[in-house]
Amino acid sequence: MALDIGRKGQVSIEFILIVTIALFYITSVVWPIVNESTTAAEDVQGISATKISAMKIANALNEAESSSGDMKKTIIISLPTDAIISCDGTDEIKFTAYVDAAGGNPDEINCDPIIEGVPPDDTIVNYKCDSTIDLITGAGTTFNIIGPIFKDFVVAKDNSEISVS
Repeated sequence: MALDIGRKGQVSIEFILIVTIALFYITSVVWPIVNESTTAAEDVQGISATKISAMKIANALNEAESSSGDMKKTIIISLPTDAIISCDGTDEIKFTAYVDAAGGNPDEINCDPIIEGVPPDDTIVNYKCDSTIDLITGAGTTFNIIGPIFKDFVVAKDNSEISVS
Protein backbone atom coordinates (compact mmCIF):
# COMPACT_ATOMS: atom_id res chain seq x y z
CA MET A 1 0.00 0.00 0.00
CA ALA A 2 2.79 2.41 0.83
CA LEU A 3 4.26 1.97 -2.64
CA ASP A 4 0.97 3.03 -4.30
CA ILE A 5 0.82 6.32 -2.41
CA GLY A 6 4.41 7.13 -3.42
CA ARG A 7 3.70 6.34 -7.09
CA LYS A 8 0.58 8.50 -7.13
CA GLY A 9 2.58 11.36 -5.66
CA GLN A 10 5.32 10.91 -8.24
CA VAL A 11 2.78 10.88 -11.11
CA SER A 12 1.20 14.07 -9.76
CA ILE A 13 4.56 15.82 -9.55
CA GLU A 14 5.48 14.67 -13.08
CA PHE A 15 2.13 15.92 -14.39
CA ILE A 16 2.62 19.32 -12.73
CA LEU A 17 6.14 19.50 -14.17
CA ILE A 18 4.91 18.69 -17.72
CA VAL A 19 2.11 21.28 -17.48
CA THR A 20 4.59 23.88 -16.23
CA ILE A 21 6.99 23.17 -19.11
CA ALA A 22 4.10 23.35 -21.62
CA LEU A 23 2.93 26.71 -20.22
CA PHE A 24 6.48 28.06 -20.30
CA TYR A 25 6.83 26.96 -23.95
CA ILE A 26 3.52 28.56 -24.93
CA THR A 27 4.30 31.87 -23.25
CA SER A 28 7.92 32.11 -24.42
CA VAL A 29 7.72 30.68 -27.96
CA VAL A 30 4.18 30.47 -29.29
CA TRP A 31 2.75 33.73 -27.91
CA PRO A 32 5.38 36.06 -29.48
CA ILE A 33 4.94 34.35 -32.87
CA VAL A 34 1.17 34.79 -32.66
CA ASN A 35 1.57 38.49 -31.75
CA GLU A 36 3.97 39.09 -34.64
CA SER A 37 1.64 37.33 -37.08
CA THR A 38 -1.31 39.38 -35.84
CA THR A 39 0.63 42.62 -36.31
CA ALA A 40 1.64 41.62 -39.83
CA ALA A 41 -1.95 40.71 -40.72
CA GLU A 42 -3.24 44.04 -39.38
CA ASP A 43 -0.59 45.92 -41.39
CA VAL A 44 -1.49 44.13 -44.62
CA GLN A 45 -5.17 44.82 -43.91
CA GLY A 46 -4.38 48.53 -43.44
CA ILE A 47 -2.43 48.71 -46.70
CA SER A 48 -5.22 46.83 -48.49
CA ALA A 49 -7.93 49.12 -47.09
CA THR A 50 -5.97 52.18 -48.20
CA LYS A 51 -5.35 50.76 -51.67
CA ILE A 52 -8.99 49.69 -52.11
CA SER A 53 -10.21 53.13 -51.03
CA ALA A 54 -7.83 54.82 -53.48
CA MET A 55 -9.02 52.48 -56.25
CA LYS A 56 -12.67 53.30 -55.44
CA ILE A 57 -11.94 57.01 -55.79
CA ALA A 58 -9.93 56.44 -58.98
CA ASN A 59 -12.74 54.36 -60.53
CA ALA A 60 -15.34 56.98 -59.60
CA LEU A 61 -13.19 59.79 -61.04
CA ASN A 62 -12.59 57.81 -64.23
CA GLU A 63 -16.32 57.11 -64.48
CA ALA A 64 -17.09 60.80 -64.02
CA GLU A 65 -14.53 61.76 -66.65
CA SER A 66 -16.01 59.24 -69.10
CA SER A 67 -19.57 60.37 -68.44
CA SER A 68 -21.07 62.57 -71.12
CA GLY A 69 -23.41 64.40 -68.72
CA ASP A 70 -23.67 65.35 -65.09
CA MET A 71 -23.35 62.55 -62.53
CA LYS A 72 -22.99 61.87 -58.83
CA LYS A 73 -21.57 58.74 -57.22
CA THR A 74 -21.30 58.00 -53.50
CA ILE A 75 -18.50 55.72 -52.29
CA ILE A 76 -17.55 54.56 -48.80
CA ILE A 77 -13.94 55.14 -47.80
CA SER A 78 -12.19 53.37 -44.92
CA LEU A 79 -8.66 54.41 -43.97
CA PRO A 80 -6.50 53.31 -41.05
CA THR A 81 -4.64 55.76 -38.82
CA ASP A 82 -2.13 57.99 -40.66
CA ALA A 83 -3.11 56.69 -44.11
CA ILE A 84 -3.33 59.37 -46.79
CA ILE A 85 -5.03 59.46 -50.19
CA SER A 86 -4.43 62.57 -52.29
CA CYS A 87 -4.61 64.02 -55.76
CA ASP A 88 -3.02 67.32 -56.77
CA GLY A 89 -4.81 67.79 -60.06
CA THR A 90 -2.50 65.50 -62.01
CA ASP A 91 -3.45 62.22 -63.66
CA GLU A 92 -2.71 60.01 -60.65
CA ILE A 93 -3.92 59.38 -57.11
CA LYS A 94 -1.22 58.91 -54.49
CA PHE A 95 -1.73 56.86 -51.37
CA THR A 96 0.43 56.28 -48.33
CA ALA A 97 0.07 53.84 -45.42
CA TYR A 98 2.33 53.18 -42.46
CA VAL A 99 3.04 49.73 -41.08
CA ASP A 100 4.63 48.55 -37.86
CA ALA A 101 8.22 47.32 -38.12
CA ALA A 102 7.31 44.24 -36.06
CA GLY A 103 5.30 42.91 -39.00
CA GLY A 104 8.23 43.23 -41.40
CA ASN A 105 8.43 44.96 -44.78
CA PRO A 106 5.35 44.06 -46.84
CA ASP A 107 6.01 43.15 -50.47
CA GLU A 108 2.63 44.37 -51.80
CA ILE A 109 3.74 47.94 -52.51
CA ASN A 110 6.88 50.06 -52.22
CA CYS A 111 7.71 50.43 -48.52
CA ASP A 112 10.66 52.43 -47.19
CA PRO A 113 11.92 52.02 -43.62
CA ILE A 114 11.66 54.93 -41.21
CA ILE A 115 14.79 54.81 -39.08
CA GLU A 116 15.44 56.46 -35.72
CA GLY A 117 18.81 56.81 -34.12
CA VAL A 118 22.37 56.94 -35.40
CA PRO A 119 24.30 53.90 -36.68
CA PRO A 120 25.10 51.41 -35.27
CA ASP A 121 22.25 51.91 -32.77
CA ASP A 122 19.69 52.89 -35.40
CA THR A 123 16.45 50.94 -35.46
CA ILE A 124 13.62 50.65 -37.95
CA VAL A 125 10.55 52.10 -36.26
CA ASN A 126 8.05 51.45 -39.05
CA TYR A 127 7.64 51.48 -42.81
CA LYS A 128 6.12 54.13 -45.05
CA CYS A 129 4.38 52.51 -48.02
CA ASP A 130 3.64 54.65 -51.10
CA SER A 131 1.99 53.90 -54.41
CA THR A 132 -0.01 55.58 -57.17
CA ILE A 133 -3.04 54.78 -59.28
CA ASP A 134 -3.33 56.26 -62.77
CA LEU A 135 -6.41 58.19 -63.84
CA ILE A 136 -7.79 58.72 -67.33
CA THR A 137 -7.12 62.40 -66.74
CA GLY A 138 -6.62 64.48 -63.63
CA ALA A 139 -9.33 66.93 -64.66
CA GLY A 140 -7.90 69.40 -62.16
CA THR A 141 -9.36 67.49 -59.20
CA THR A 142 -7.55 68.03 -55.90
CA PHE A 143 -8.19 66.42 -52.54
CA ASN A 144 -6.35 65.16 -49.48
CA ILE A 145 -7.97 62.51 -47.24
CA ILE A 146 -6.20 61.57 -44.00
CA GLY A 147 -7.13 58.56 -41.82
CA PRO A 148 -8.44 57.29 -39.59
CA ILE A 149 -11.72 57.75 -41.38
CA PHE A 150 -14.81 55.77 -42.35
CA LYS A 151 -17.32 57.84 -44.25
CA ASP A 152 -19.15 58.46 -47.50
CA PHE A 153 -17.53 60.57 -50.21
CA VAL A 154 -19.33 61.95 -53.23
CA VAL A 155 -17.66 62.15 -56.62
CA ALA A 156 -19.69 64.52 -58.76
CA LYS A 157 -19.51 65.92 -62.26
CA ASP A 158 -21.39 69.13 -62.82
CA ASN A 159 -20.94 71.17 -66.01
CA SER A 160 -17.72 69.27 -66.83
CA GLU A 161 -16.22 70.05 -63.39
CA ILE A 162 -15.35 67.00 -61.27
CA SER A 163 -15.21 67.23 -57.49
CA VAL A 164 -14.65 64.94 -54.51
CA SER A 165 -16.38 65.89 -51.27
